[in-house]
Amino acid sequence: MSYNVKALDVFESQAKRLLKKYSSLKGELSTLIFSLKENPKQGTPIGNRCFKIRLAISSKGKGKSGGARVSHT
Repeated sequence: MSYNVKALDVFESQAKRLLKKYSSLKGELSTLIFSLKENPKQGTPIGNRCFKIRLAISSKGKGKSGGARVSHT
């Protein structure tokens, strides 16, 4: 089963700012979206069918703990 992924306006505006700073983020977000379409229940559950995913930003060079956090329902 495949799902649709829609970003909120606030996410898009924050991502736009980060995309200017970290060149690898565009590809990493694309990979995350593809992965979420196939398996929407990934990440750490934080309640109310909502999950938190840690995302490593390779151009930042810090790994997942120093990368970005993305919440999804």
